[in-house]
Amino acid sequence: MKRFLIFLLCISLFHAVLFSEEYLNNPTYIAQKGAGATESLAQQNSLASLSRFFQQSISVEAKEHTDVTASGSKSILTEDISVKSEVDLFAVHYTKAKFDKKQKLYEVIAYIDREEAWKIYVPRLNESVSSFENLYANGENKKDLIQKIVGLSQAKKNAKETELSKKFDFAMILNPDQAERYESTRTKLSEIGAKIKRFCSQCSISIFCENDYENRINQSATSFFSNLGFTVQKKANDGYECSISVTENAQTLAAGIFFTPSFKIEITKGGNTVFSGGKQLKKIGAKNESVVKQRAFTAIADAVKQTLNEEFASF
Repeated sequence: MKRFLIFLLCISLFHAVLFSEEYLNNPTYIAQKGAGATESLAQQNSLASLSRFFQQSISVEAKEHTDVTASGSKSILTEDISVKSEVDLFAVHYTKAKFDKKQKLYEVIAYIDREEAWKIYVPRLNESVSSFENLYANGENKKDLIQKIVGLSQAKKNAKETELSKKFDFAMILNPDQAERYESTRTKLSEIGAKIKRFCSQCSISIFCENDYENRINQSATSFFSNLGFTVQKKANDGYECSISVTENAQTLAAGIFFTPSFKIEITKGGNTVFSGGKQLKKIGAKNESVVKQRAFTAIADAVKQTLNEEFASF
């Protein structure tokens, strides 16, 4: 009888090992075990463990910030670390719950079949890759430096919006062999910021603003281009010329003076327009002209920087 009980115990342990080994130590799967007082809790905990596995595999992002002063510029490199990013898991399967008599808990393994999940995931990845590659190629093919900068910046902005870098990280965890096919795009994405900075450092620009007030718009545009790495000059020479025209659209009413301002930005080189943009602002009012001008031109200066930022996708 004693031998029989020992035999049953061995069989039980053998099945427990198979229960774990089939998924936990099998490269075909990504698997994590969860335990709980009920089968449902065990399943939930196994899914939570699987999610944490992906979250903790997210890479560190390096960021560079440039401070520009009268004495020169200074670059500061920082690291942005995030391990709490939401993970959209899919194609998750669960083993049948096993009851551990010793711990008095149910155990469940949540697992993902790498090949099955890859077939589901790759169309999402390809869509983002195709969008980025098209914008990247469009920027690279431009002959003018500012048009290159704008095109590549739009590609970088697109990659950020589609979370392409995180998708690559997820792909490397899900199926490293298949993810290697995207190495060329990963390289472009990792180097695009430095490439944009290099092009910016090769540009010089002069800024002119008609109808400016207290030099607010000029200072805003100068700050923007300086932070990008442009050399800002007083005279155009052989560089770019940025012209900003402002229309106040003033009205004098019983309640006060009101501006409904608009502006246009045009960047030219050698008589050719390489960039243009503009915006119409909402009505701004005050009792006297001095106050309304301060309010209006502060709003215009902010809008000019925002417009440039949207087009250049400032980094």
